[in-house]
Formats: sequence, structure tokens, C-alpha cells
Amino acid sequence: MAHAWFIYSNDVVSGPFDTEAVRSKMSAGELTTASYIWWKGQREWIPVAAWATQLDSIIQTALDRASKPVWYVDAGKSPLGPLTEKELIENLKTASTLANVRLWAVGMEKWTSIFELSEVMELLGLSRRENERAPLMGTVAVTRSNDDPQGFVLRAASISVAGMGVTGRHDLRAGDSISLLVKSGEIPTNLHLKGQIAYVTANGYAGIRFETVHAETQSVIIDYVKKFNSDLNEAEQAA
Repeated sequence: MAHAWFIYSNDVVSGPFDTEAVRSKMSAGELTTASYIWWKGQREWIPVAAWATQLDSIIQTALDRASKPVWYVDAGKSPLGPLTEKELIENLKTASTLANVRLWAVGMEKWTSIFELSEVMELLGLSRRENERAPLMGTVAVTRSNDDPQGFVLRAASISVAGMGVTGRHDLRAGDSISLLVKSGEIPTNLHLKGQIAYVTANGYAGIRFETVHAETQSVIIDYVKKFNSDLNEAEQAA
């Protein structure tokens, strides 16, 4: 299985690169402790150093999950499995709701919500159901404006014209009304947005649904997402 890796370093996203190209950049000292990497199916950017340490596991896990019966489904009854990736997706497509469905695969530490597994969301078409999204590096100043006003500075994970994901330490709750200031070297201007917390996972990942987005802000987000996904599609076609 070929991988296309994207690198974030010195406030610039570059790629896609194959595995050897990334290793060469590391050996040449072009990447630092402040460099991050992302690949399709990954929810957010991770440090390149962590990628290098976990690379064999990352590749083997992708191979196993795509071809071997390693998946289990818990929809509140008796867990079902083991299933191949194809069988898993066929089963999930028949579910009346995915809200309470949890998944586990060989190698995972615990049962996990579908919404924490980007690769499964991608295969189900959930991440692109309404709007295309792309990973995003940057900071997000989040201010809660309802019953318990409070501010947090979190890390961006992904963005679309309809919403974004953030991660970090916070006590945000589903339903919170919030305002956001998004700063990223990947986009030409800071984004001022309002929204609502759609969900919060057990590990602190928060999904945000935007309220009405101004036309200029929409344009900035759409241009960034289209560019990133265009590069990704070209890499997949060339693989």
C-alpha cells in the first residue's frame, strides 16, 4: 500500500511525498521537532518524530485494517466480528443510527466512536457528506458565550466551510455556543467565526458546526480545502 505524506514545517505545507523522501528530509536535517506530518485517514497532524518512531506500525495497521478481519462493531447488543474492512463498511451502511456505535480493531487500545476514526468516516462518506474538508495546522482561540463563559486556546485539526475540528485541553460541551479566532500559516488571513459544539470525544477532540459564514471567509476556506484535496487526489492517481 503506497502512502502519500504531507509535511507542515516553517508554517508551510508541502507534499505529497513518498516514505523515502520523508526519510531523506529527516536525514538531511530539513525537518525539526516543530515539523508535522499527515496522511489520508489521519484525523490531525502529528510530529514527524512520532511518525518516524511509529512508521512500521502505521503501515502495518493500514494493511491489516484494509485486508484482514480485524474489526469489531458494538451497537449496544452483542459485539459483531471479526470483520474485514469491506464487511465493516457494509454493516455500518445498514445501521439506523451511528451515534452509539463503537468500533474496535486489533491494535487499538479501546472501543472508539466512529467519529474518532477518520478512515472509517472517509470510507462511509461521512467526512464529505456535506462539504469537503482538509487537515489544518494552527491555533484556535475558542470563547464559550453561553451559561459558563470561558476561553480556550486549542489546536486546529481539520476544517471545512461547514465546520472544523479542534483538540487540546478544555471543558467544552456539546451544544455550547462559541466564537472562534482561527490563525494558521496555511491560510492568508485570520478567520473570525461563530458556531456550536456538535460533539466532544473522550480524548478531547471537539467537532464544531459553524453558523452563517461570511462570503470572504467561505472563499478562504474553500480555496484552501480545494488546493489540499487536489494535491491529495493527484498523489493517489500517481500511486
